[in-house]
Amino acid sequence: MVPRGFARRIKGDQKHNLKISMNEVGATHHGVYDKHILCQDCDGKLGELDDYALNVCRRFPKEHSFGSDGMFEMRNIDGDKFATFILSVLWRASISSRPEFRKVSLGSFCNQAHDVIFGNISLANMHGYELIVGRFANAPIRAENFYTSPARTKMLDLNAWHLALSGFKILAKLD
Repeated sequence: MVPRGFARRIKGDQKHNLKISMNEVGATHHGVYDKHILCQDCDGKLGELDDYALNVCRRFPKEHSFGSDGMFEMRNIDGDKFATFILSVLWRASISSRPEFRKVSLGSFCNQAHDVIFGNISLANMHGYELIVGRFANAPIRAENFYTSPARTKMLDLNAWHLALSGFKILAKLD
C-alpha cells in the first residue's frame, strides 16, 4: 500500500484526496491504510523506506536530467533501497485484508519479499524481482498528483505488477 506521506503530498492545500475505483469516487484524507498488518517496530522499519522514496520523489523535479535519447537520470539514488521500497508496497498490499488489495498476491515470493524488506537477505539474493521505473511525459493530467494501487499485468508472459507513484510509472516483475 502506498504510504500516507504520498497522499499528504498530493493533497496539498485541498481539504481531501479522492479515492477513485471502477465503482465509486469518495473522499479520503490519507489514502488507503491497513492498521492491522504491522506492529509498531515493523511499521517503523518500513517507514524508513517510505521516507527515502518520498524524498526521491520530492527531489526529482530539481535534480533530474534528460539525455539525448530522452531517458531521465537522477544521481545520488540508492537503487536497491528504492527497489526495496517498491517491494514493500507490493508486500503490504499482498498481506492486507482491505478489499482494494484482494487481488494482490506475491505467491511464492511473499516470504522472500518479507526477508528482503526486513534485512534478512539482500535484494541481490531475490531472484526473479526486477524493476523498471519510467516517468509520465505529456500526460493530460499532472501525473505528480496521483498514485495508483498495484495492479497485476502480464508482460511478455511474465508476471508483473504496475503502479503509478508521484509521476513515476513503475513495473515490478516477480517471476
